[in-house]
Amino acid sequence: MLTEKEWRFFKRVIEEGIPFNRFIGLKIMDAKEGFVVLKITFRPEFVGDPRRPALHGGLTSMILDSVGGAAGMTTLRSTKDRLATIDLRVDYLQPGDPEDLFAEGKIVKSGNRIIFTEMVAFQGEHKRIVAKGRGVYHVRRIEHIESLS
Repeated sequence: MLTEKEWRFFKRVIEEGIPFNRFIGLKIMDAKEGFVVLKITFRPEFVGDPRRPALHGGLTSMILDSVGGAAGMTTLRSTKDRLATIDLRVDYLQPGDPEDLFAEGKIVKSGNRIIFTEMVAFQGEHKRIVAKGRGVYHVRRIEHIESLS
């Protein structure tokens, strides 16, 4: 469980510290060690196929990569630790409707240098699954623990 201080820091990093996330309007809904839920509020600019209309597939892959990385970030203990995507697999199961998009990510295995995650992107209160993903992230951990202030 993240402390209140860790939660505020984590939320600030995810929502404001990553410029692309800030531009898209990515919001963190929930986080605990190894698990994160993110949300992107729908905007008309996110439509990739106006004939359907359907969300752009890049938005779906972006939220999956972000939630997998965020789940991995919950294991970092220093502001000097680093995390980078090595591999991302996205299986698109159905088009995303022009509405808010959510994603859940969880760690499957966390090693000294590699973190494996599973993610799902969904919409609506019944969690209609749009896509599933798997992510592999390289982590560089600093030996000592430092304050997250």
